[in-house]
Amino acid sequence: MKVGVVFSGGGALATAHLGLLKVLEEQNIKPTFFSGNSAGALISVLYAYGFSIEEILELIIKEDWLAVPFQKLKEKRILEVDDMFDSFKKYLPETFKSDNVFISATDIDSGEVVTYNSGDLKTVLKASVALSSFFKPVEYLGKNLVDSALLDNFHVAPLQDKCDVIYGSYAIPMTPYTFEQEANTQQLINRLFAINGYQRAKQKFNKCDYILDHQHLNEFKVLDKDKLRIIYEKSYQYCKRQLEQVKV
Repeated sequence: MKVGVVFSGGGALATAHLGLLKVLEEQNIKPTFFSGNSAGALISVLYAYGFSIEEILELIIKEDWLAVPFQKLKEKRILEVDDMFDSFKKYLPETFKSDNVFISATDIDSGEVVTYNSGDLKTVLKASVALSSFFKPVEYLGKNLVDSALLDNFHVAPLQDKCDVIYGSYAIPMTPYTFEQEANTQQLINRLFAINGYQRAKQKFNKCDYILDHQHLNEFKVLDKDKLRIIYEKSYQYCKRQLEQVKV
């Protein structure tokens, strides 16, 4: 049985994907195919390269990968990916070539989603997590790349026709609109990204055999780095309830 998972981005909210992986492991299901964007790609890669769920949780708590250094952003106006993601080199190999792991990013020159399953792993992953509203694009093989959230935050295509079963996990809930967003440009941009991403993703939910749509996380935000354990626990319980009758 070839089992695949599709993980959206979502910053701190992407910790929800670990909840799904935990439930699948408890059902003796081990995904071997992964497609992810941004923080979803990061979790996919770490899991595919042998890190346990608990180790991944501790890593993303320890490192600043799912946070944004706002003081540095205020000084520089836009961040370099190495400001936050240079420590990838401590945990991941230089290069990769895989028929099972697919990392998505956006080529801002062509306006297209590009998918990588080989090459310079750290650079490709940095490009995928480079939130376009915070980070300079990453130059790689003649392309200028940012994360693919604007165009495709739920990239199912690489796993179609490769897997017997596909689980999808979408981590960003559609929180209610608030007047606070009118007074904060960044919050309004985030809201527009969330609407666009969710409406595009929802059209592809039916391409998965099982979908975990984490609307239960509507009290949390993409940058809630200090709440990763809570997000994980809530998502684990949600996935357990949703999949308790599923036996593959």
